[in-house]
Amino acid sequence: MLLTDKEAKELIKKVLSFSKADSAVVTIKGGNSSNIRFAGNSITTSGSGDNLTLEIVSNFSKKSGSASNTTLEDSQIEEVVRNSEENAKLSPESKEFMLPLNSGQSYPKSKEFFESTASLSPSDMASSVSYTLKTAEKNDLRSTGYFETDEAFTAIGNTNGLYAYHDNTFARFATTMRTQDGTGSSKIDRSFADIDNLKINELSDRLSERSLLSQNPRRLEPGKYTAILDHTAVCDIVTGMFGYMGMRSADEGRSFFSFNGKGNKIGEKLFSEMVNIHSDPSDALAPARPFTDYGFPVSNTSWIKDGVLQNLHTSRYWAEKSGRQHVPYPTNLIMQGLNKSVEDLIASTERGVFVTRFWYIRSVDQKQMLLTGLTRDGVFLIENGRLAYPVNNFRFNESPVNVLDKIIDMSSAEKVVGSENINARTVVPALKVRDFNFSTISDAV
Repeated sequence: MLLTDKEAKELIKKVLSFSKADSAVVTIKGGNSSNIRFAGNSITTSGSGDNLTLEIVSNFSKKSGSASNTTLEDSQIEEVVRNSEENAKLSPESKEFMLPLNSGQSYPKSKEFFESTASLSPSDMASSVSYTLKTAEKNDLRSTGYFETDEAFTAIGNTNGLYAYHDNTFARFATTMRTQDGTGSSKIDRSFADIDNLKINELSDRLSERSLLSQNPRRLEPGKYTAILDHTAVCDIVTGMFGYMGMRSADEGRSFFSFNGKGNKIGEKLFSEMVNIHSDPSDALAPARPFTDYGFPVSNTSWIKDGVLQNLHTSRYWAEKSGRQHVPYPTNLIMQGLNKSVEDLIASTERGVFVTRFWYIRSVDQKQMLLTGLTRDGVFLIENGRLAYPVNNFRFNESPVNVLDKIIDMSSAEKVVGSENINARTVVPALKVRDFNFSTISDAV
């Protein structure tokens, strides 16, 4: 169910009218979705759904309790309010409790709702997918995938008079093509608020070409190679790093970003001078919600500039305790690229390894920010400026900071979806890096 700004505001006002707590925060989320699944070069299922969730957090002094429901009848609303209050009274006091924000917050403008996406019909979706299926069949490939569109909203209000509303649309297309013998595979996953940015035909053509190129891989020994990481692989590297970029863990000496005896490493050059990363909810390619889950404004923030660490995200509690400005976790990430293509990066490489994407990325050492994971869906040896032939998959062991410090070159930036963060709004370039550590061979396709 999609509520308008006015409808959501009136509903939150009604919910709060039942509250007897010292303070309370109401969050309402809802929307409508449609999807098509396909496998074996044919559509297998399609569906649609709608949802609405109302959650209230009630506070008595420093005690908090929450409850939620999915109905809007007055009796059910009052019941969920009472349940949250009962839960709060049963809870222990929180030493890090923060009062709800006051009214008067100023939010940047963010256009993330596009009628072109919201009005897409099931027939339109099926027509788009048909090109992918025909392309796979024409090239003797097997295609499997998922196409989804959503229109949704989030509204937040509290007993201090704060109110925030944001609506958005979302179109995601993910598909894998494999060769009939199972030795070659490639995958593409893209999502945009505006369906007009989702070039399914172009993506399908690129996917079929990569899948055919990847069949019958040859053995390549593990080691440190010059590597070109395609956009999707870089997305996982960059977003994976941001999970470690908390100010509190850095201040307390528990993080790579800790500066022994001197707090954190803000102001230190930790990356290649080519690295510039910021977040901006009003970005045209990757628009995002301009407020946090508790209604704090998310503004244009520089995180890394010319390789120098500019900011770490922090909770309201730690910002107040440490006497710093509150910098919330970003709702999108934009890494600047150069006016080059992936083909340009390959052409400039005498010998190296091209990686389509990573998957199953996990932490090995949190303080050193060492990650491990696997390549998948297309790894190629580069020789004399071209993709010479496909090679086996690898396990890698690398730190995102090391990768971003060893950049040789980069392409233009694109909005992509990573393997570990399908809902992230991320824009990154492909990267050419030196001495990427492929530690062992993997038998996966």
